[in-house]
Amino acid sequence: MTEQQKSIIKTLREQNFSYNAIAKAMGVTVATVKSYCQRSGLAGNRKEAFQSQSDTPLALPSFCRCCGKQLIQREKVKQRKFCSDECRVTWWNSHPEQVNRRNPHTGKCLCCGKEFTWYGPKPHKFCYHECYIKHRYEGVTHDTEAV
Repeated sequence: MTEQQKSIIKTLREQNFSYNAIAKAMGVTVATVKSYCQRSGLAGNRKEAFQSQSDTPLALPSFCRCCGKQLIQREKVKQRKFCSDECRVTWWNSHPEQVNRRNPHTGKCLCCGKEFTWYGPKPHKFCYHECYIKHRYEGVTHDTEAV
């Protein structure tokens, strides 16, 4: 956890936000927020604080999933998750397991015979560009009968 994330958690916890609300806003697990708060002395029941404090914020601020900068959300527009396209691409490239890809197709490479997966509507014949080059210019073809 970065120092910036720690300061954000501390600020939000001091504003009497729950572990769940902070975790959702920052894109981390509830256990991460709870353990940091317990180690930092920010734990405890916040119900009394909510009842005694009348000027609680109406909306929880949101933060960029990649760099942690606070995002400015506009009304009647889809909620932003990233501050910029660079942050979005960086985050998705570092978290490929969370990418929800639709329509996976599988096929066998004409050059090497390896089975591969691709996404999208157009059929693919080769697993990599190198296999395409070998097949196109060198005539390398996978013999399907020979195993």
